[in-house]
Amino acid sequence: MWWLSGALLVALLLLGVWALQLRRKLARAVAPPSPPPPAFDKLPGLLQAIGSSLVEGLLIFEADRRISFANPALSEILEAQFDHIINQSLITVLRDYYADDLITHALATGEQQTTTLQPILSQRRLMLTCQPLPPMIGGGVIVVRDLTQLVQLERARRELVANISHELRTPLASIRLLVDTLASDPPPEVARRMVGQINDETEAMTQLLDELRELAQIESGRAALQLEPIDICEVIERAVTRLRPQAERRGLHIDTTCGADLPLVMIDAERIGQVLLNLLHNAIKFTPDGGMITIQVCPATPAPTPRVARELQQVEGDTWVVVAMTDTGIGIPSREIERVFERFYKVDRARTRNSGGTGLGLAIAKHLVERHGGRIWVESREGHGSTFSMLLRAA
Repeated sequence: MWWLSGALLVALLLLGVWALQLRRKLARAVAPPSPPPPAFDKLPGLLQAIGSSLVEGLLIFEADRRISFANPALSEILEAQFDHIINQSLITVLRDYYADDLITHALATGEQQTTTLQPILSQRRLMLTCQPLPPMIGGGVIVVRDLTQLVQLERARRELVANISHELRTPLASIRLLVDTLASDPPPEVARRMVGQINDETEAMTQLLDELRELAQIESGRAALQLEPIDICEVIERAVTRLRPQAERRGLHIDTTCGADLPLVMIDAERIGQVLLNLLHNAIKFTPDGGMITIQVCPATPAPTPRVARELQQVEGDTWVVVAMTDTGIGIPSREIERVFERFYKVDRARTRNSGGTGLGLAIAKHLVERHGGRIWVESREGHGSTFSMLLRAA
């Protein structure tokens, strides 16, 4: 849209502006103006139609730098009411002194100028292009494009590369150190222990690459789901059985409670089993020795908690099952709650540095549950444990 408009769009805009300006000048003349040709008379309406169809913001300003035309997209991008844009000065609407300097330079040189800016009291990043109009008309045309999402995507890309580099560099550094030590011919007992450590580090790298590939497939929609009616309590029991030895080594107790007359759920048992493993693994990892992990399953209606009631408003269908996993762990600071499902995000890295993990498990869990049409969320208080809950559609 941004580039396809090209010279044709610019030409139409300039013709429309010229028509508007000329009509105003004729209206001020002492002698009544002669009727304009039909095609000429349609240009202002054409300008309005073009402006309304653009996703970019468009404004036209007069020689005194007051805005005489703006399209709906500009109002949305600048987060300003339309009535607060028309007849206002450019500096008042754009809220950026660099933009004012750019416009001054464009008018002085008669050349198109482009810059990026962030208006005062706004979180948006914008690209502004100013095209001065011929001196006989005065003023100019400004096109504003919202770059906020592109900036966020670029930031996410940089963070992804940095995180992958960090997660791979750490085990590689350990492997290199261990190999150097093995080359010095240590005692057999030490050598066996080092070989085991090398194996652990290579498994960590393999897990990272596997999870990255899986997350990419899920996000792109290439991970097909094999949906069928399943007893969710059986899936939970398999996950608990698999990780119970790990919990018992830490003195953790896992208790599962399934409500009576639970309906079957329409899920991919393998995928939801993976979600449960990720959640249970996190609960074990962040719960102090001797703690408790509780898994409760019940119908979502009537809603057992106010939060479940709110989440039900975000899904379609009448019958849902809620699975809630509660631990007595260290909890999550309130400032971190909204980010726990982000890729590579680790709550308070100082506390989790020795806990391992790639930081992808919860991101994968969120995508898998949402692929099922469900919801997943966390409630927590620092020092008082956490509850991870999800809604699954009944069969």
